[in-house]
Amino acid sequence: MQRFFLASAMAMGMSLAGSVNAQPTNPAASSILDSIDDEMLRIAISNAGASAAPLDDDANTLRIAFPNGMRGVARRMACIKAPGAQEVECKGLILLGYFSKPEGVSKARQQDALTRFGLEQNLASVIVNREGEHVVKAYVIFDGGITLENLIVRLSLFGASMKEYQGLLYGPAEKSKTQSVKGEDQS
Repeated sequence: MQRFFLASAMAMGMSLAGSVNAQPTNPAASSILDSIDDEMLRIAISNAGASAAPLDDDANTLRIAFPNGMRGVARRMACIKAPGAQEVECKGLILLGYFSKPEGVSKARQQDALTRFGLEQNLASVIVNREGEHVVKAYVIFDGGITLENLIVRLSLFGASMKEYQGLLYGPAEKSKTQSVKGEDQS
C-alpha cells in the first residue's frame, strides 16, 4: 500500500514537474535567500517565465501572469525594517490564485475538486472564502534560507497547480473565463 502512494506521489510530481519549464537564467540562481525583496521576487518571477505588476504603492503585492494563462498574486509577508536599515526585510511570501464563484457548478463537483486537489497536491491548498471564491494558496518561508532556483521552481509549480485546480473545478469548457485577481479591475 505504501508503495502505491509513493509511486502515485512520484508520478504526480513528475507530471507537474514535466509541465514546468523554469530554467534559471540568472547566474546567482544557487544563491541562498533568507528574505525576499522586490528585486529578487521580480527576478524569480521573470525566470519562471512569468511577468509581474505591482498592486500596491510599496510593491509588496504583485500581480503575476504565468505563461500558462493563469494569473495570481504574490504578497511579501512577515516584513520588518531593522533600525538604520534602508530596506524592509520580508521572511515570507504568500502566493494566491483566485477563482470566481463557480456559478452552475454543483456543490458535489466543487467538493470533489477540493478533495482531489487536497489529495493530489502538496505544494498548495485551496480554501473557499466568504464570497464563494476558490483560492489556491501557498506560503514560502525564507527563515533558514532557500535558493533562488528553488523559488523559481516553486513559482512555476504554483502556476501549474492553479491550472490543475481550474480544470478540476470547472472542467475543460470553462477554463478561459473563470480566473480573477483581487484588486484588479474586472471590467
